[in-house]
Amino acid sequence: MVDWSDLSEQLKKLGVQFGKDKPLPAPAKKKVPIESLVPGREVETIYGKVFSSNHQYSDQHTHGAVPLKPFSSFQVLCDWAQAGHLAESDISGFIFLDTETTGLSGGTGTIPFMIGAGHFNGDQFLLEQFFLRSPAEEKAQLAALSKFVDGAKAVVSYNGKSFDLPIINTRFILNRLDNPFDGIDHIDLLHITRRVWKRRLKQCNLGNIEKEILEFNRSNEDIPGYLVPEFYRNYVVHGDASQVANIFYHNEIDVVSLSALFTTLAAILENPTSELLSHTEDIYSIARLMESLNREALAEQLYASEHILTSNEELVLSLISRGRIYKRNKNFTGALPLWEQAANHGSPEAALELAKYYEHIAKDYHQALDLTVRLLTEIQSSPPGESVQQDILRLEHRKSRLLQKIQRQTS
Repeated sequence: MVDWSDLSEQLKKLGVQFGKDKPLPAPAKKKVPIESLVPGREVETIYGKVFSSNHQYSDQHTHGAVPLKPFSSFQVLCDWAQAGHLAESDISGFIFLDTETTGLSGGTGTIPFMIGAGHFNGDQFLLEQFFLRSPAEEKAQLAALSKFVDGAKAVVSYNGKSFDLPIINTRFILNRLDNPFDGIDHIDLLHITRRVWKRRLKQCNLGNIEKEILEFNRSNEDIPGYLVPEFYRNYVVHGDASQVANIFYHNEIDVVSLSALFTTLAAILENPTSELLSHTEDIYSIARLMESLNREALAEQLYASEHILTSNEELVLSLISRGRIYKRNKNFTGALPLWEQAANHGSPEAALELAKYYEHIAKDYHQALDLTVRLLTEIQSSPPGESVQQDILRLEHRKSRLLQKIQRQTS
C-alpha cells in the first residue's frame, strides 16, 4: 500500500508545491504613464515621437539670490574658456545643458534618457526636457534635441566636458546622426567654479554651490543624483513613472542653476574688486585666476586687498604671489621687500626666492649662503618624508655650489 504522506514529503523536498502551501502570485504592479504625472507634449520628428516637458521663465526671474540672465559682460569667463570671441555674442546663442543617464560611468552602454536644454529667447528662458519613454525613442530624442540647439554658438555645462557631451556625442555616432555640438565652443563651469570657491567651500558640486553661492534651496521634490539610474530602470521594467516624475524637477533645477551660476561668475569676474567680494579665500583665488589670464595689474590689486591682509596664511600667499609678478617683470626692487616680509612670517618659499636673488642677481654669495643654511636647518627639523628629503638634497646642492662660488671669489 502506498504511503501517501511519505510521498508528499519527498515531493516537497523536490520543490513541488500544492494545495495551501502554494503561495499566491504577487499582484501585478500598476502601470503609471509619465504623461499622467508630468505636464508635457509629444514632439514629432522624422524618426517618430518623443516626450518633452517644456518650461518658460521670465528673463527677470531670480534663482535664489541671483538673476537668471547675465546683466554684465562675460568677457573674462569666455577668455578663461579660451573662447574670447564669444564675449560679443548674444546670450541667446548659449545652450545650458544637463543630462540624466542610465549610469554614472559613461561608455557606449550609457544612455542619456533625459536631456535638459535651455536658452534665452527674447524676454524668456525656454527649457525643454527630452525624455525617453522607451530606448526605442532615442533617435527621435536626438533629432528633437538637434532642432532645439540649431544655430547655437556655445554650450554651457557642469562637468559636461568629461561626462555629458562625450555621452551625447557617442549616441549621435551610434545612431548615425549629424551632431549639432560639433564645432561649437564649450564652457564647463565646474572647473572655474573650483578655481574660484574651492579654497572656501569643502564641496563644489552643483547642489552645494546652489546653497552657498546662489542661495537657492531645492524643494522636497528633488532626489539624490545617485538614485536617478535606478528609478529610470524601474520605470522601464514596470512602467511606473511615479519615481521618474521627480527626476524632471531634479534636471530642471540643474539647467536653471547653470544659467544663474553663469550670471554669478560673469559678474564677479568682470568686477572682482567689488565690495560684494569679502571672503579672503575667494579674493585670493580670483587673483590667481586673473594672474593666469595675464591680467597682472588687476591680480596685484586683488593680492593687496585689505581683506587678504587680515589672514596670516592668505597674507603670505599674497606676498609671494605679488613677488612672483614683479619677478616675472624683472622688477626685483619691488619683489625684494615682499619676499622679506613673507620670510619674516615663516615662509620657506620666500626665503628660497631671497636666496636665489642674492645668488643670481645681487651676486652676494655670503648672504645667499646664510639664507640657504638657515632654510636647510629648518627643513631638516621637519617630519621626515620623500618631499622633505628632496628639498634637503636640493638645498645641500645649493649650499655646495655657493661655497665653491665664495672660494673662487676669494681666490
